[in-house]
Amino acid sequence: MVMDLRIGDVLRLRRRHPCGSIDWDVVRLGADIGLECKKCRHKVLIDRPTLQRRVLSVIERGAPVDPAIEQALFGTTSNEGDAASDESDD
Repeated sequence: MVMDLRIGDVLRLRRRHPCGSIDWDVVRLGADIGLECKKCRHKVLIDRPTLQRRVLSVIERGAPVDPAIEQALFGTTSNEGDAASDESDD
């Protein structure tokens, strides 16, 4: 199964970068995934199968490209909590 990734996701990988960090930002999506080290800002490209094996967890989710597509695919959006808090302010 293909990983559900977004630009802006923060991933924790199994192997440490030489600078000591294990957290990476997703900066490019495609056949290869572009990652940027959170500590030293070094950029790498990793193919999807290799990345899927190396990911321990998704630390933080990036913003969806289109909330309507997110709603159609998954039935929820990441901003539902914000809408509920806006209604209670009235």
